[in-house]
Amino acid sequence: MSRTATGAVLVSCLVALFLGPELGFGPITSTSRADTRRRPVPQASVLVVTPPFIPQSTPSPASAAAARPASAPGGKDVWARLRACESPTNAGTRYRGYYQFSQSSWRSAGGTGDPAAAPLEEQTARAQYLAAHSNPRHEWPVCWARANRG
Repeated sequence: MSRTATGAVLVSCLVALFLGPELGFGPITSTSRADTRRRPVPQASVLVVTPPFIPQSTPSPASAAAARPASAPGGKDVWARLRACESPTNAGTRYRGYYQFSQSSWRSAGGTGDPAAAPLEEQTARAQYLAAHSNPRHEWPVCWARANRG
């Protein structure tokens, strides 16, 4: 950039800095009158729409369980496919048993002790409980979709 162009840019910056607030742009400082100028207040109408309140009954646990079955489509085969998908994964980690329970999910389903030491029937019952009382896609993020594909 030439010296002339540089000088022009510098001058325009200084003008904007010192005169800008008076002209309506630039920083507003304690010496500028820009913040004391009268400004027109726009007229606006605000319309607040509230839908009518419709009371709804709270579903009972029995009706919620009926709305979402404990087993997915396909019945027992889903649990066998889920078990086959989960069992070989995460060996030696904090997930234990045929359905790879964490200790917290095992306890929340009513289990005690080590999930891997429990019989298959108990593990399947606890897994079905988890599926009925939480989102199974959250409990088994990869294998639940695979087991339901069939």
